[in-house]
Amino acid sequence: MTFLEKVAAEKKAAVDALKKRTPLAELKEKVDLDKGRRPFFETFSKRFPGEVKIIAEVKRASPSRGLLRSDLHVGKLAQAYEDGGASAISVITEERHFMGSLASIREAKKAAGLPVLRKDFIVDPYELYESKVCGADAVLLIGEMLERGRIEEYMGVAQELMLDVLFEVHSMRTYEKAEGLTGFILGVNNRNLETLDVDLQTGFRIIEEIPVDYPIIVESGIEGRRQIEAFMEKGVSGFLVGTSLVLSEDPAAKLREFRGL
Repeated sequence: MTFLEKVAAEKKAAVDALKKRTPLAELKEKVDLDKGRRPFFETFSKRFPGEVKIIAEVKRASPSRGLLRSDLHVGKLAQAYEDGGASAISVITEERHFMGSLASIREAKKAAGLPVLRKDFIVDPYELYESKVCGADAVLLIGEMLERGRIEEYMGVAQELMLDVLFEVHSMRTYEKAEGLTGFILGVNNRNLETLDVDLQTGFRIIEEIPVDYPIIVESGIEGRRQIEAFMEKGVSGFLVGTSLVLSEDPAAKLREFRGL
């Protein structure tokens, strides 16, 4: 069983338990479509020459690196990201492997005025309603985990809930599952979610092969300005950066360095 298959099975069991505690009908009653909504798609669909837009990530741990910071304070980190000029904040909410929580979405939105992306391994539409209720402005959908029919369904539900979508791919085969669909930002992940290895050439290959001019976010393995510049030459819309920011003594300064300031 691959890492992705293992997480998918765990998430399905967890969502089934959530549904018993709070049925979907009850969750839907808590949805407020316009409350506190911040523009995520619009932020990354507009490109300006030389501008570096970064989704700065909040995460305590990762499967490949283990515990990153035991003293991580979501609110303080979100403030530092805003001070450093981040364009949005990503909050990992997966509990077992990343030590995340839905409460961190609320903390991030309270501390900073940036759009917040819920980053998780979403396997059920229930989680989209859950994301909206918790204050997320956008959600991550991982193409590797979903078939075409599910992708269309989840994007439709997200649109109804006024949630923007970052659709993540790791290969052209995965990208083709969403071919013809519109209205989302394309995330190109340099990490192989089966082996957890990172290879920046993966991103370059996919970007060169994609025939449609989607807003593109490059994910994983971004550690310095030189890598940013190399991808900027390919016309990408932004970057999702986590580990190097979380481990930095001064995340705001690190962000300004990434942005070339």
